[in-house]
Amino acid sequence: MEFGELLKQFLIDLQSLFRTSTKKLNLTLPQITLLSSIPIDGIDMSTLSKRIGVDNSTLTRLIDILIKNNFVRKIKNPKDGRSFIILLTVSGEKLQFKIEQQIDQFGSKIFSKIPIEDQDEVKETLSTLHWLISKHRLNS
Repeated sequence: MEFGELLKQFLIDLQSLFRTSTKKLNLTLPQITLLSSIPIDGIDMSTLSKRIGVDNSTLTRLIDILIKNNFVRKIKNPKDGRSFIILLTVSGEKLQFKIEQQIDQFGSKIFSKIPIEDQDEVKETLSTLHWLISKHRLNS
């Protein structure tokens, strides 16, 4: 299998497993991705859009849903009145924590199935892959 095909299949499988493991949260994968990407001290919409790889109109729709559900709030950026900062609400922080717990449980379950003698190598390889993908995103 070519590397590109392997990456595609890995992404499909990972998304499928992730959806199954977070089904109880009643959120879509893009909503979970968005909530997981908001730092506690907030983030401006432009940076958030780049971070999760969606255009501004898609981000706005996702944020509007999360605002309706009282998970985030949007305030004018004090440094630039034309833009907005996205902040987690208290219930958004709790949900973000719950998402992180689900991800940790999911990751631990998968990781525990890797033979102990291979675990360090797998972590190092995934770390390298993540670094390369992050570097590629920055240069795109």
